[in-house]
Amino acid sequence: MMVECSAPGKLVLVGEYAVLFGHPALVMAVDRRARVRLHSSEDGRSTVTAPGLQSQPRELTIAGDGSASWRDPSTHLPLVESLLPAAARYGLLGARLLPFAAELDTRAFFAEDGTGRHKLGLGSSAALTVALASALASWSGSPPPRGRLDWLQVLVELHREAHGGRGSGIDVAASLLGGVVEYRLGERGDVAAAEPTVLPDELQMVFVWTGRSADTGDFLEHLEHCLGRDSGRVEAALARLGTVSGAAVEAVHLRSASAVLGAVDAYWDGLNDLEEAAGLPILSAEHRMARRVALASGATYKPSGAGGGDLGIALTNDPDAAAAFGRDIRAAGLEIMDLSLTATGCRLTSPTGT
Repeated sequence: MMVECSAPGKLVLVGEYAVLFGHPALVMAVDRRARVRLHSSEDGRSTVTAPGLQSQPRELTIAGDGSASWRDPSTHLPLVESLLPAAARYGLLGARLLPFAAELDTRAFFAEDGTGRHKLGLGSSAALTVALASALASWSGSPPPRGRLDWLQVLVELHREAHGGRGSGIDVAASLLGGVVEYRLGERGDVAAAEPTVLPDELQMVFVWTGRSADTGDFLEHLEHCLGRDSGRVEAALARLGTVSGAAVEAVHLRSASAVLGAVDAYWDGLNDLEEAAGLPILSAEHRMARRVALASGATYKPSGAGGGDLGIALTNDPDAAAAFGRDIRAAGLEIMDLSLTATGCRLTSPTGT
């Protein structure tokens, strides 16, 4: 018996921060995949192997409520530890979870260099949440909700469990659905919309790795504290971002690359306002350098995600400008990432081959 599931990573195109407050945002799934394989345990014991994190199988016992205890108490896989009991509460583990040997592979979401292993900011935890929850539901014979938004909402809640209740779930939507997704939350933080859309054909994108990772959770926690203190300037900055993000979504609906570029340009200015109002280092030195190179090349640029580090995107409707940016940003010492849009979201192969 074997279940295999994979789910893609993401890049937020526009709507960072604003999406948390009910404004529309755009995200694209990219061709880096988290891969999960569950197969029958030979000795009746459940184990987990996570290449890059835990290279050797680690044995665990899973109670009826999904709580997991490791045979080796030094083992620590936070996402597994939070996802199993949450999945049990949603009925995804069935009445009795058969022992399994699990392989959880997110190596495609990290970069290795002489200083160690670095998270790229492509949504590895969201992709792993989608793949692992889907695989566990299939393994236990507990089908997820039939409605697309209902299943997405469950996955968003599972992912929030591992992140202190925070997060919009936009990365989860990209991992589940694939392609380009227009995403929006409702007033209570539930998923109000996750609709497929198509970018203008002439829009060119170049993806840049800043060379260092950022912690989105820390940024969101800091933003919460700011909103709880003196929120006037922060709320004004977020409202501006929401207006611009809405304009970007409308530009995509109109298939206008030039209008998308104008909105991205304005989004940079809005992020700068939020940085100053909240004291968040969103537009780091690397992002600011990449922005200067982009403007000099005839393109525009913004971070993808919370900022600080991770990835950024240069956008243009001129192939020559895209080529010039790629050449000049390499000369400036930053790395171009070989990423592309993938239309394939979560992909599951169950014991019955479906």
